[in-house]
Amino acid sequence: MSLEYSLFPGCVPSAREFSCEISARKVFEVLGIELHDVKDFTCCMPACLVHSFDYATGLALTSRNFCVADEFDRDVLTLCVSCYGNLWRAKKLMSENGDLRRKVDELLKTVDKTYQGKARVKHSITALFEDVGSKTLKNMVSKPLKGIRAAPFYGCHLIRPKEYLSFDDPEFPQKLDQLIEVTGATSVLHRERAGCCIGCGSFFGEVAEEAALRLSVDILDSALEGEADCVIVTCPYCFLQIEMGQLLHKRRTGEAYNVPVLHYTDLLGLSLGIEPRELGINLHKIDSSPLLEKIR
Repeated sequence: MSLEYSLFPGCVPSAREFSCEISARKVFEVLGIELHDVKDFTCCMPACLVHSFDYATGLALTSRNFCVADEFDRDVLTLCVSCYGNLWRAKKLMSENGDLRRKVDELLKTVDKTYQGKARVKHSITALFEDVGSKTLKNMVSKPLKGIRAAPFYGCHLIRPKEYLSFDDPEFPQKLDQLIEVTGATSVLHRERAGCCIGCGSFFGEVAEEAALRLSVDILDSALEGEADCVIVTCPYCFLQIEMGQLLHKRRTGEAYNVPVLHYTDLLGLSLGIEPRELGINLHKIDSSPLLEKIR
């Protein structure tokens, strides 16, 4: 398969949720897709973090990544839906807001960069669905996950806001469900599948811990109502929120959910015959042994 991307791993997979990057790299390797490391990429979040002080400076810091990406003739592949949403947002602003674009261009000149915005932004999910395709993936599955019920959790920034994220319907998405079905597993229709985990903040700095805990519990309850064996996420933020939510809930109430949380690439990788350790599943905090035993 002759697909290549410039990998934009994002801060969380690189510094905290290592299994996300391990899983993606292994699956894309097995699929024959080349991921190129680009050392000069930086955080995608400044446009969100510093806009209250200087919006143009924040956008310039985000847009600089496109200047780097344009040095290569490849699309950018993100592993995090927050990165995916932030980069697309910057791209939209730079193409539609002339005054802001001029301010950003002046700032970029100070670091000898010129914004062109030629590179497209892909997420691992959008790349697998649009560039590889369900039919190709299904043909490569060697160990169908029959009998496994998986609850998809889309993640806000994969599908919203619809003004610049057009991958799927923002209220009734279906494409992650289709990718889950490719593995042989059953995708569980549940009420929180397109909800929010309040991943940007909350457990990462006690910004909104109580709200995050309630949302995590709601997601888990929703998945279990559908008799799911696991929750499938598209984002390392969502992964950490739903895992940490279970641990915090147990610490406070003594009630253990013990619901394995998997990245979609984990599920796909298992159906491709990749060993769990090669996908980094052994690094997860919620024990996946019962799920893996059921698969075996």
